[in-house]
Amino acid sequence: MKPYLYLSGLKNLVNEITGCEVVHIGIRPYGFHAGNAMALIVYPYLLCKYLEDYGKAPKIQFIISINDWEQDTLDGPDYRKYPFNIYPKNTSLQFTPDESGCCKSTVDHWQPMIENNLNKIKNRFKEISFKFVRNSELISYPYCEKLLIETIKNPKDQLKILKKYSGKDALDEPVSYAGVICPKCRRSHGKTTVVKNNLIQWKCSNCGTRAKDTFKNFQYWWYHKPMLIARIRIFKIDITLSGGDHFSEEDFKIREALIKKYSPKTKEPKMIFTPTVVALNGEKMSKSRNNIAFADIKKLISATANFDDKNFYITQDLILDKLDEKDYSSIF
Repeated sequence: MKPYLYLSGLKNLVNEITGCEVVHIGIRPYGFHAGNAMALIVYPYLLCKYLEDYGKAPKIQFIISINDWEQDTLDGPDYRKYPFNIYPKNTSLQFTPDESGCCKSTVDHWQPMIENNLNKIKNRFKEISFKFVRNSELISYPYCEKLLIETIKNPKDQLKILKKYSGKDALDEPVSYAGVICPKCRRSHGKTTVVKNNLIQWKCSNCGTRAKDTFKNFQYWWYHKPMLIARIRIFKIDITLSGGDHFSEEDFKIREALIKKYSPKTKEPKMIFTPTVVALNGEKMSKSRNNIAFADIKKLISATANFDDKNFYITQDLILDKLDEKDYSSIF
């Protein structure tokens, strides 16, 4: 299977599907800037619009993964040079404090805004649906437990795949793609050991806590690349919709290889990739790089509907200068 790239890829995809598929989109609940909006709002909207243009009623079920098990911020020996020798700087997003101070966590702050914005699309396409799922909710699924334990036990098996298909440099150590979040101090720094079957042992290097318990009695951080395989299998995903930066990181090939190794009976989803949004300073728009802008969604959809390339350069006329981040769903 080949990837579906940008606008031409989206149109080719629409020609091949019925309009009743399950589409997966993931987001880090750590902001909702124009780069997020490209994959979360613009392309879902265009997917439904082009289905209508092809005479197909859009009845897509969107599964929106709220990635609360991802790292708060990447850390490692040199996470830009060695992107697969990484770990959380402090904790997972699930336990990252809300910067605005109005909610318990950054996830609690941003998830309602994400839901409000996406649900606005249903005003235009009445038969589509959205299901919002925090990754931490997957802990109740047996396959999630199986793959997460495998990720903890044998991370170098995944490193081989990541290194082979990405072409990126990697060090022999440290290699870890999942681990316990300390039940006491909520930090990720420490040693996670699978004792046997689903019995997990934790030793915290931050507060010294030691714990041994069954899998479901801990919370975790988990790197998004292997974690996606669990979501594809659990929700029987037909199509993944991802930002262009994931394609640049060779995620198409990596996902194929991870599915083949860890879930060979799972149907490989069709994969559509959006353009990467580039900020006014010429760099990829990114919260972690303090490089964001909020867009006028209507204008962004209009501009993107005629754009078919890998990098979408944001312009000043698309940016909203004033925005109430507590509720800006009305801009759609």
